[in-house]
Amino acid sequence: MPASAMKKSIWALGIAALIAVVVVLCLPVIASTQIVRDSVAQQVSAWSGYRVRLDDAPEIRVWPSFKAVLNDVVLSDWRDNQHPAVMGAERVEIDLSALAALRGEVVFTKIRLVRPVLRVNGAGDTPRFQTIPKWGRLAQSIEMTRELLKANPNAPDISALPSDAFATVEIEDGRIVSLTDRSLPPIASGLSGTLIWPALNRSASLSARGIWHGESVTLEGSSEHPLLLLAGGKAALSLSLKTAPVFLSFKGQVDVAENAFIDGQVEATAPSLQRLIEWTMLEDWPGSTIKAATLKSTIMGDAKRMKFENAAIGLGDNSATGAFDIAFTGPQPTVTGTLAFKSLDLRSLLAALTPDSGTPGDAMKSPVSRRANLDLRLSAATATAGSVSMTGVAATAQVRDGLVSLDISDATAFGGMLQVGVRLDNVASRNHAELRLAAEDINGEDLASKLQLTNLMPKARGSFSVFLKGQGDTLESVLETADGSISASFGKGVVPGLNLKSFREHNDKGTFFPLADIADGELPIEGAELKATLAGGIAWIDKAEARLSSQEVVTLGGLVPFAGRGIALSGSIAPAKTEGAAENAGESPQEGPKETFFIGGSWSAPFIAPFLVE
Repeated sequence: MPASAMKKSIWALGIAALIAVVVVLCLPVIASTQIVRDSVAQQVSAWSGYRVRLDDAPEIRVWPSFKAVLNDVVLSDWRDNQHPAVMGAERVEIDLSALAALRGEVVFTKIRLVRPVLRVNGAGDTPRFQTIPKWGRLAQSIEMTRELLKANPNAPDISALPSDAFATVEIEDGRIVSLTDRSLPPIASGLSGTLIWPALNRSASLSARGIWHGESVTLEGSSEHPLLLLAGGKAALSLSLKTAPVFLSFKGQVDVAENAFIDGQVEATAPSLQRLIEWTMLEDWPGSTIKAATLKSTIMGDAKRMKFENAAIGLGDNSATGAFDIAFTGPQPTVTGTLAFKSLDLRSLLAALTPDSGTPGDAMKSPVSRRANLDLRLSAATATAGSVSMTGVAATAQVRDGLVSLDISDATAFGGMLQVGVRLDNVASRNHAELRLAAEDINGEDLASKLQLTNLMPKARGSFSVFLKGQGDTLESVLETADGSISASFGKGVVPGLNLKSFREHNDKGTFFPLADIADGELPIEGAELKATLAGGIAWIDKAEARLSSQEVVTLGGLVPFAGRGIALSGSIAPAKTEGAAENAGESPQEGPKETFFIGGSWSAPFIAPFLVE
């Protein structure tokens, strides 16, 4: 290298070093002037629009970075000195631009809030953040953006957005508390995070974490044009929320104006739906544990109605596809839709609608029935209810104003057709329950096996219907007050648990004996029919007869009360009427001798007492 060039380089380095030394020496002098000190608080007020009060003058630090430290910072409304401050912070550290300071200006590059407290209107789950004062620089930039949106709502001029430089904002150990009731616990606590927003016309990203409802929550978000969102315009937004009860993510277009339009993809995963409900609603959900739940869907709508299309839903081992929407036009949200399941566990569905399917009273008190209305059309290739399996299921589930109902309008089970309806309601502060059950051409043996009825259920094809309604908070109380009807008819087959020969041997002795003594056989039948009326929890037998293969007829009559589980029946065995028997007035067909008996005791241990008839 030539000597002249080397000398020039040395001079350049020397001048640069001299300038650096001068800057370092001058910074404390410049930064410590009253102008810069006063400008720090003024800039905070200018950006926020709030009155800024400092207990001490800003402390200016040069090393290791050029910053101002503000202690005991309080932001309050200029127009309201009666209420507590909107926000306060134990300490605020502001990184400043050194070059701007040399010009006597204050430009923030980073703001760090240490233990800030934000006070909001409302409390609990409905906090309402206060409106930023209109004269602040941020509020004015938002208002300018609104004017751009008014000029062209669908395609505003992005190049005309305010381009003021903004700062990176960090929060350490913050809290959100109620402004109206200072005795309430914090709405959120342990808040820490970072907002990176270089300039108002550029993209921004947020990373935050804190504690809400006793769970640690992490929130990540980003937007290409956050100023459009703040002004009520439409802009791209990505959000993700992670916590133990749920993971939720969204990506799409958002408009946070008055009607808050949203359009994008949403995904949610909850290890336990029961835990999620308890966490968000802050109340226990009694009964069986509801399994894991997932949702993946396209979401579109506004503050009045949200539509979920191409939805894939998982509830435990159940999965479904379909569409549904949520309306917010009434006092409670209303969910309507159509879902198709590959397989469906009806017990899980009932657990979701009622926390304890055995207690109708709790069903009307459940969080679902009090916080949302449901009207869903369901279909399933296969479905189970305990040990009962069904195929080709079509059903509806409804929760509305204290009413909970599940209706299976069509299903194949036990080799035949099955219909089921369950209705729980609250009328005049009293809980009511209703059950409808209808089956056609089913296999009685299959039904007995699934319900573990080893005796007295005919092993034959048949049909039956059950209708009952009652009042009470438990299944037992509903049955003890039930009104309704029961009917059944079966074709040729056998009735297990009845030995006719053994019965006659015991009956001829003239002493009572337990039903268990004649349960070691099967009674062949050509058919059987039952009709009963329920009134006040008592089943009155209108007709009960079985036509035997031995050309005889077994007939029963009497009552079966649900309260106490007792039995009071009388019965007889007589020859069947022959075809062409005389039916003219005054002429009776030959019936032959009869065997009569009485059945009493309890459901679990009935006994038989013979009646002697000449």
